[in-house]
Amino acid sequence: MRSVRKLLLVLAAVVGFGLVAGPAHAGVTGPAAEQAQVVAQVDDSDIAAADAFDDEASPEGVEEPSAKAFTAAKVRYGGTITRATVLKRAKFWYDKNVPYSQSAYAWDVNHGKKYRTDCSGFVSMSWALTSSRTTRTLGAVSTKIAWKSLKPGDIVLRAGHHVQLFEKWANKSHTVFWIYEEGSTRSDMNHYKVSVSKSKSSGFVPRRYKKIK
Repeated sequence: MRSVRKLLLVLAAVVGFGLVAGPAHAGVTGPAAEQAQVVAQVDDSDIAAADAFDDEASPEGVEEPSAKAFTAAKVRYGGTITRATVLKRAKFWYDKNVPYSQSAYAWDVNHGKKYRTDCSGFVSMSWALTSSRTTRTLGAVSTKIAWKSLKPGDIVLRAGHHVQLFEKWANKSHTVFWIYEEGSTRSDMNHYKVSVSKSKSSGFVPRRYKKIK
């Protein structure tokens, strides 16, 4: 029953949201998976994709008090960071499939700091910020950029709703891209493709961390 339910949700996401499905942690196997291959790969990332563009997004966790830059576990939190390091940090949570929560915290790859395990906490962790920000305050440490200018480690942000970390372009025409996100309690960490057109129409804006290099 769970596999059939996931298949129906994916089909709805593909038709209703125009998303481009991609791989995640665990796909469905057996007859349900074989049927789904005609349209999209069935996995939790597709369900999370639908959640990400839902107008009724879940409230975020409470923001941590801001702090000055500091060094711990050989990491300069709140300092400059390379794009490769951002993706390495993001992939650490993805590989562990850190459970989504608006109140729980988890260590970063260096064990220098814990971050809130929701969408904005995930981006805060990936950028090695000094605190877990929210989608309403990530704008204070980032600048708006053009869609075509997106590079690894940038974000697409819908303030007050959701944020996704840009990994790379999925095609040469730069109309589809790969993202990492802390999705929802149903999906946890996700990695899948999103179209620029759908991201735009859903209110997302591309932004770049001010201290990324």
